[in-house]
Amino acid sequence: MKSIIPSILWIVLLTACSHPAPVTITATMPPTQTEPATPTQTEPPIVTQTEPPFTTATPTPTPPPNSVQACVLPYRLTVRTGPGTTYAVAGVLKRSTCIYAIARNPNNTWFWEVSNANGWVSGAYLSPKGNLSSLPLISEITQTPGAIVLNPSPTATFQP
Repeated sequence: MKSIIPSILWIVLLTACSHPAPVTITATMPPTQTEPATPTQTEPPIVTQTEPPFTTATPTPTPPPNSVQACVLPYRLTVRTGPGTTYAVAGVLKRSTCIYAIARNPNNTWFWEVSNANGWVSGAYLSPKGNLSSLPLISEITQTPGAIVLNPSPTATFQP
């Protein structure tokens, strides 16, 4: 029996060694050191002052003596070289443009304006700021190349 005990031990040892028990190895890493967050300083926004849009003051025209101011009513008003639609176009005035009339035709229907296109405009399309009938009467129009010369009637006090 003495020889059996060492043999049994030998068998137990061999059996135990041939089938090892599963071993689970768990690796635990030490915690990593993190640097504390350093606050970053945000640059303040750069404020630049912009110049206002460039505007020039529109000089207020000095009204001619003995003139009447009137403003255009329609979207556009044709300025003519004479008092009527048969005369050539001298220019166009936009709505709300104000003109200074300095003379009128005998019918009080057309008025000579000198503040914009320098020509005749129909009174039917004007909103006067005064009495257009008080303007000097122009009885004759003489047209010369590049200019229109007004010849006032003998009773008018208007001097062009």
